[in-house]
Amino acid sequence: MPTLIASSRLRAACANLAGAFALLAAAGPALGQAWPERPVRVVVPYAPGGIADIAARATAQKLAQNTGQSFIVENKPGADTRIGTEFVSRAEPDGYTLLLAGGGFAVNNALFPGKLPYDTARDFQPVGLVVSNPLLLVVGSVQPYKSVQELLQAARGKDKPVTLASGGKGTLSHMSMELLASMEDVPITHVPYRGGSAHTADVVSGVVTGIFENPSSALPMVKAGKYRPLAVTGAQRNPALPDVPTMQESGVDGFDVVNWFGLFMPAGVPAPVAGQVAAQLAKALSAQDLKDRFAGEGVSVGGPSQAEFGKFVADETVKWGEIVRSRGISGN
Repeated sequence: MPTLIASSRLRAACANLAGAFALLAAAGPALGQAWPERPVRVVVPYAPGGIADIAARATAQKLAQNTGQSFIVENKPGADTRIGTEFVSRAEPDGYTLLLAGGGFAVNNALFPGKLPYDTARDFQPVGLVVSNPLLLVVGSVQPYKSVQELLQAARGKDKPVTLASGGKGTLSHMSMELLASMEDVPITHVPYRGGSAHTADVVSGVVTGIFENPSSALPMVKAGKYRPLAVTGAQRNPALPDVPTMQESGVDGFDVVNWFGLFMPAGVPAPVAGQVAAQLAKALSAQDLKDRFAGEGVSVGGPSQAEFGKFVADETVKWGEIVRSRGISGN
């Protein structure tokens, strides 16, 4: 009898173990699958050629090298990044459709209240910061201004209005201008362009006074003597222009703006997969050759943890939402 009891217990234990293995096998895709097992799409809601596109392609190349899978970058520009962003918001939350978004991601909720087909906080989850850099406040070299204070003094005067270009309403160049006008209580006229380098000729010729510009775009013009840099918008000076002061050093206390682009996923990606995506991104961005590629333009690669990046985006959303509302800016 004891032998039969032991045998019965053994069969029951084996049955329970088999059931457990069956459950684990069924849950495999959610619990233990390696990511990626097939090609990954990286959507860039900007036109080709800019810093976002360049960063996305460089990162995708490194991810492909590390994982052995294809990372396909697709540009879906238009409607202030809303077209590409909406596309990803509707994608299957499986980790195989990613979004490379920047400052506009933190602005559009406030800029288009109640009119977006998605909500950035509700419909996306952050993966990690990819690249970041302060902007440069530059004027055309034909302008007389040699410092931020000279520019502000001119803006307070009545002789000639100060105009600052941007790549479009709600872009970081525009929001930086609005922040400066708000902090210093000065009138500055916004002149939006259709992204890219459409504004460059007008800044050079003096049609518009200047622009808060990305270093990658501004540095060639500075080196050619066509732009005059007045200040860096971040807390530290740009290593590529060590003699150019920060906005803080220029007398605009508390001004700190960083241009950034990060990777996002649709909300609902299972935690194990999301964790693998974040881990693979962090590994890709730790490559020294990738950091060196951008360092010459004062662009930093990688940064905080996934959770810290999520908090940063939330803080940026609050910051720029307050500027949008206080300045009465509308996306319409």
